[in-house]
Amino acid sequence: MTIATSTSKTLLSPASRAVLIGRQKKGVFAWERLEKSSHTGYADIYVMPPIDRAVLVKKGAPSSMVGVISKEMDMTKERFVRIMGLPRATVTRKMANNTDLSPDESERLVGLARLIGQVETIVKQSGDPAGFKPAKWFGEWIEQPAAALGGRKPEELLDTADGREAVARLLAQMQSGAYA
Repeated sequence: MTIATSTSKTLLSPASRAVLIGRQKKGVFAWERLEKSSHTGYADIYVMPPIDRAVLVKKGAPSSMVGVISKEMDMTKERFVRIMGLPRATVTRKMANNTDLSPDESERLVGLARLIGQVETIVKQSGDPAGFKPAKWFGEWIEQPAAALGGRKPEELLDTADGREAVARLLAQMQSGAYA
């Protein structure tokens, strides 16, 4: 099933498509899919046109997503905010008040969700994804040093856009077999 957006088409389930269409009118992506579903919507963010992701960032991600994503990555919130370079006290306050993250904070969260979506998409394209948990796998994988990153752990790069881009390239190279 595809949905026409302003610039291209993205693959979405019918339920996600309906929610996304309704929420796009307001300029907000349906983060609820990640919060309430056992079938994550990370791949939806990965295939989303850049303009739509920019709208997500500018509107602000729900602060509750810090808890949702860190839990799916099997990581403490404290470690998650440190790795992402998010201000701990600010995020804690926003979570307690149920307010949205700033555009800068949201950009980091959307960028991370996009990376997890890349993993989810790679696994779907490679075979049977049944039982695979992309966020958990990603949470474990980022702890391992990678020669392609100069011996750095991917988690050391998640707090910057260029660092996330380097991690995305490494994932693509792993899919193509360029790095084993």
